[in-house]
Amino acid sequence: MGKKFVVLVICMFFCATVSAQIGFGVKSGAVFANQKMGKHWDAKSKWGMITGVIATYPLNEKLDLQGELYYANRGFTQSIYTSFDQTKSSNWAFTYHYMNIPLLVKFFPMGKCIYLAAGPQFGYLMDHSNDIEDWPKDEPREELDWKDEYRRLDFSLVGGIGAIFNNGIFVDVRYDYGLTKVLKNGEANNRGLELSIGYMF
Repeated sequence: MGKKFVVLVICMFFCATVSAQIGFGVKSGAVFANQKMGKHWDAKSKWGMITGVIATYPLNEKLDLQGELYYANRGFTQSIYTSFDQTKSSNWAFTYHYMNIPLLVKFFPMGKCIYLAAGPQFGYLMDHSNDIEDWPKDEPREELDWKDEYRRLDFSLVGGIGAIFNNGIFVDVRYDYGLTKVLKNGEANNRGLELSIGYMF
């Protein structure tokens, strides 16, 4: 009984210490997203929004471990012909709604201000939509069943740079390099440049 009590006390102390060191925050910003699809696919980047929460744990004076859970509105646009004689073109916008979980190691080369960050990111596709500019609202068009055509899980590598100030405000710029094929039968990979601003409590 005594040994169990000692172990319980040690575990409670360790959990309390870890909890006291964990920092929490929120962030929001924008993503300049696109998809890499090969040489013959003329996809253009599309702006979207990101917003979510952050948890950080200091490993030592130079390194922090950071986990996040955030929503990302991603996608791309493509110019298509909307007339049979190919004289009129419109933008076809694809929008993807992801929940992303990056696990990053942050390196502070000098003090606790400027940092470099890198690590893996896991994404889950919640929804997808597409819209053709100037398409008549009452005119039907064939669409892909995204739940069958798209992969739900996305894996990517993330790297970036940021700065956190004494008042808790931080800015972060990172690049997301997707490794997973977005389509089940296709060559598309997610790409994105993210800019966010946030606050650590």
